Amino acid sequence: MLESGKERIIIIAPHADDEVLGCGGLIEKACRTQNEVKVVLGAIGDTHFWHANGTIASTTRKQEFADAMTYLGCKNYEIMYEDKESWMDTIPQRELVTKIDRLITDFRPTMAFIPYPSFHQDHQALFQACMAGLRPRPDLQIKLIAMFEYPFIVWQYPKIHDVGEFYLDISATVEKKVESLKKHRSQLREDSHMISPDTVRQWAKMRGLECGVAYAEKYYLMKGQFL
Repeated sequence: MLESGKERIIIIAPHADDEVLGCGGLIEKACRTQNEVKVVLGAIGDTHFWHANGTIASTTRKQEFADAMTYLGCKNYEIMYEDKESWMDTIPQRELVTKIDRLITDFRPTMAFIPYPSFHQDHQALFQACMAGLRPRPDLQIKLIAMFEYPFIVWQYPKIHDVGEFYLDISATVEKKVESLKKHRSQLREDSHMISPDTVRQWAKMRGLECGVAYAEKYYLMKGQFL
């Protein structure tokens, strides 16, 4: 389906690096096959990170996001809030939904990918806003809506049931996914961490084992057809 060059794909991710963790392979393939791709981050901000033993500036996160998108070939990307990382649950839900509504109306996607809600409050707030923004509308023809994952979904409750599952084969491009994660230099952790480059490669290998390929990304289908 992605080979057609006719799809309009929107990916809405909570933070800088979530877009790569969940959809790095998809972004690269969709852009390479000349589909229209828009990546939207929920929030960045000046944030204290324990692994860095200090505060990482919003400007740093913004530049790293731009570097990752450039590496993957994506030219259309934006950030909803540049001062709200880890504070999205404090934003009125109506405001978040209105922003998502406008993004969907302006871009008019044929496919939408949103975060699987995890323990993190930003992921949960953005997921709920996306659910409202992607409600059925007669003026939009979104043929596929799916949730993307990231390794920390192993720590979440409750799990979402009654959804389909599908995989994207990224065997030929898994190293591009890993290299794009490395563009988020301020977020890199040691190999044993859940979102280190090495773990991301292992995670893709595990998903590949589940579907019979070397490496894959897994998605949770909420509406539409398989890729």
